[in-house]
Amino acid sequence: MLCNVPLSEVEDVAQHTFDVVTITLVLTDEFERGGKKLDRERALSMAVVHDWAEALVGDFPYTALKHLGPTGTKKRIEKRALEDLLGKLPNKEKYLKLWREYSEKRSPEAKLVHAADYLSMLVQAVKYRERGNRSRELDELWRAVCKDLKPYAREFPVVKGLIIELEKRYSSIP
Repeated sequence: MLCNVPLSEVEDVAQHTFDVVTITLVLTDEFERGGKKLDRERALSMAVVHDWAEALVGDFPYTALKHLGPTGTKKRIEKRALEDLLGKLPNKEKYLKLWREYSEKRSPEAKLVHAADYLSMLVQAVKYRERGNRSRELDELWRAVCKDLKPYAREFPVVKGLIIELEKRYSSIP
């Protein structure tokens, strides 16, 4: 909505999560084809739980992060929300552990899911642009996400190739 996308076209958390899971699956397949191993089940599980807290607290946009206060505030809010959301589920600790691993970027799988998260934002930006949205805010978001993706592009060459392809597509839309 901050990019002037009509509410009726704004991606919801469920769609975003589906896209992140899908991208994670494709990326883990690419790594296996390249002879590298990642724990696919752990990566996919992280992709599923990575934004569960947003069901209670919403998604903090880039522009709001600087107003949240000290570093770590967003993570503390999301952790408390996730603990509340999970309640007394038997696998609560398993899900919290996956979320912590993701949020702390402690493993190659967590980093891959972060890359998938950012790639999903670029894919969505392309979709918005294809629907006629050509706002300065969308372009700013695009640049910010590309900047955030740089470390993952260095670590995962396939991610770098996807960024290049998405950039071509984004730039070519009149």
